[in-house]
Amino acid sequence: MSANNSTASLLPNWDPFAQSVTLLMPDGTPFNISMTDMDIYRSYGIRICINYSSQIGASFMLLVVLLLLTKRDKRRSPIFILNTLCLLVNTIRSLLQCLYFTGPFYYPYAYFAQDYSKVPQSEVATSVAADALTLMLVIMIMISLILQIRVVCITTRKVQRFWIMIVAVTVAMVAIAFRFALVVINCKAIITIENFSSWMWLVTANTAVQAISIWFFCVIFTVKLGFALKQRRKLGMRQFGPMQIIFIMGCQTMVIPAIFTVFQYIGSVPELVTQTLTMVAIFLPLSAIWAGTVVDKQKTAARGPDAHHKPPSSYNSSSSKGTNSFMSASRLSTGVSTRISHSPMPSPTCAEMEGSSKGIQISKQFAVSKEAESV
Repeated sequence: MSANNSTASLLPNWDPFAQSVTLLMPDGTPFNISMTDMDIYRSYGIRICINYSSQIGASFMLLVVLLLLTKRDKRRSPIFILNTLCLLVNTIRSLLQCLYFTGPFYYPYAYFAQDYSKVPQSEVATSVAADALTLMLVIMIMISLILQIRVVCITTRKVQRFWIMIVAVTVAMVAIAFRFALVVINCKAIITIENFSSWMWLVTANTAVQAISIWFFCVIFTVKLGFALKQRRKLGMRQFGPMQIIFIMGCQTMVIPAIFTVFQYIGSVPELVTQTLTMVAIFLPLSAIWAGTVVDKQKTAARGPDAHHKPPSSYNSSSSKGTNSFMSASRLSTGVSTRISHSPMPSPTCAEMEGSSKGIQISKQFAVSKEAESV
């Protein structure tokens, strides 16, 4: 009894919620883990899985909607194929990222002792595949953006269009090169179970380059289309149509992914940066569905006192083929346009985000003239 009283007098401010647990390394060396460390470990895994699960759901549902609402004659277009592949790859990539946190890589003792000797090769392959799919997703997004830049600039002078495309391809290649380098280094670290902390600067650089590239493409969209909308208003063409839809979605694609990129540098929510690529992959086909719906309505209705005298084929003849994306929508319009952890170890999410002092660093992302219709 006296022993207990003396212990209590020695520790008047003892907090049972802050006590530590002693574990042993494989060689028998003891080390302590605090309750705070265990809570951070637990909560971060839950948060990141919720984050990736939301991406799985959003990508898969939009993929289904895109397949159901796109007309058969539009399913062979390059933009539709790229948008579909982006959603499919992003769904699989997010699923594989979740598997990391439910497998032996994220087992408590393996993480705190940094002992991954019981991780099977199948789990290593899963992490490598998740990283490789992220690279594929970036490549497809950049190709899709380049194709749409080409169509948006179809009415510009040949010399201007040439240099815009040169700069666009260069920006895309730089973004892909940074992602490729990061994926190769991270996959090597995953396979060899090496510490990745010395390469965290590359994660930061890749995030910055990725954000700049998305901004570059979307600035071209919004400026070109904004100028076209202004010209159309001067001509008295104020009807809400595909051009306005593509302009709205272009602004969203420029602003919202950039906001999620900033979250990487906010200690409380570093995992939200992984939403950046998902936002872009979703906004591209979403604009196609919206614009296509408006075009279809325009094909079956007309305004004016003599609307009942007009056959459906005469409504918006330049928009009779519908739309699939920024690219196809621009063809349809008329006029002129436009984690800090104990030790960062490799995991598939490394290529997408850094950690924070409060979390676990997982070191493992128109109108155009009728001439455009022939493009």
